[in-house]
Amino acid sequence: MIKEYNVLEHIRMRPAMYIGFLNHLGYNELISYFIEDFIQAEIYDITFILKKDNRLVMKWISPERTLFNTEIIKTIDQYKQGQFYLSLAGIIALTEYSTIEINNLPVLQSEKGNFKILDNIQHIDNEETCRWTIDFIPDKDIFKDLILSYRVLNNLFRRFSFLDSNMKIKSIDESGDEQQINIFHYPAGLAEIIDDEVQKRLPYNSYFFTLNFRKKTEFSYSVAFAFADYQIFIPKIKMYANYKETILGGSLLDGIIQGFKMFLKEEAVKRNIELNISTARLKKYLLLYASVQGELTFLGSTRWKLGTPKVQTEIKNFMYEELKLYFANNEDKTIHIIQTLQHE
Repeated sequence: MIKEYNVLEHIRMRPAMYIGFLNHLGYNELISYFIEDFIQAEIYDITFILKKDNRLVMKWISPERTLFNTEIIKTIDQYKQGQFYLSLAGIIALTEYSTIEINNLPVLQSEKGNFKILDNIQHIDNEETCRWTIDFIPDKDIFKDLILSYRVLNNLFRRFSFLDSNMKIKSIDESGDEQQINIFHYPAGLAEIIDDEVQKRLPYNSYFFTLNFRKKTEFSYSVAFAFADYQIFIPKIKMYANYKETILGGSLLDGIIQGFKMFLKEEAVKRNIELNISTARLKKYLLLYASVQGELTFLGSTRWKLGTPKVQTEIKNFMYEELKLYFANNEDKTIHIIQTLQHE
């Protein structure tokens, strides 16, 4: 007889299937599920508080009425599609203990995947505002030797915040002797990251240009980059697909580079300049951040390389069009870039 497990039991038995690594990377994946649900639910203002002994507290306000939220709690051990079902199940299944409050009333307590729904849940009125608090400690039997790092958590919050310009994440560190507070909010999105990188890494008199754009088809694109002609410049390229970094690049990066090369070759032909540009040479001059969201396919089990041909075709054309528009009245810059690549 085959035993059927509920979702909490399944996650707890095979946590690596759910979060990958059983270390800080896996813990970040657990938090990422939540943040992605926040974005889907258009909840953009979230607070995370890191306390002593690996305790993390999350606070947010849901736009849904209270009874919608309490229904999620009541069916948390069932396999259901929808926002917060899987992310909440992951917290309950993989923590030493957790407590969930709605509108300051404790409604659920759990220990190592075993949970109890408290009577308070029956007395919560159907209010328009629903304030959530989740307090939890990762299970030491699953996350062996894990010590939560405020810096590593902040890197995660920063990534989501610059990839979605609506996000405003407040992180508070109360795990040490002195409290630290950071707020991650980038209204200009990826463009803000590029501007910051340029200010930090390039001298004021170096040659560069920056360009950023967003496009929407069945996929959502955001691209921001700087081309820098500076002797000791160190390039930096970051690609993201559905909020995860695609370390090995793939369709998005390939399309961006192809669009850039197509523009430069066309401009060189107009000026009777012979120009052969390798991808490696072009990358040497780039600070480039780009992201895509949608129904994507990946190459390999690690999901580190994007393999969506339509993304490559679309972003190639978008890149070409945006460069044409930008350089329509910047003849000197066009020539400078072509000469820089030609004389490499």
